[in-house]
This record gives sequence, structure tokens and C-alpha cells, in this order.
Amino acid sequence: MTELQFQPDKTITGMFSGEKEFIKMSATLDPKDKKVEDWMGEVENMMFMTIREVLKYSIDDYLELIRPEWIKKHPG
Repeated sequence: MTELQFQPDKTITGMFSGEKEFIKMSATLDPKDKKVEDWMGEVENMMFMTIREVLKYSIDDYLELIRPEWIKKHPG
């Protein structure tokens, strides 16, 4: 992850890879009124949870789609 997606209200809703691939977070994070070390820890935990969910969905979907469609549908 190289960037976070912040909304106008400063909530965090997604992340971008080094290749600019976007992944929407499983839940919105609100860093307001928190110390940076606290909300960055929340971001890290949410990243792990989100990637686990994306991978599980990808694995489940693998049996349903032909490989070229599956590759295009899921983040690398």
C-alpha cells in the first residue's frame, strides 16, 4: 500500500498499491481526534482484514469464472 483514500470529511475508505490498484476498505476508518500512532495502527489492522476478505472472495470466485475473467475481476 502506498496511498490511502481520504474522503472530504477525512475518513479513510480505501488504499492504493504501488501499481495504483485500488482496494476499498472493509469498513471506514475515522482518524479524527486520535493520535497518529493510534489511527495508523487501525489502518494496519483494517488492511490485514480487508486483504483477507478480498483473498477469500477471490478464492471462492476462482471456481466460478474462467481464468481471464477472474484475473481482471480481482486485485493482484
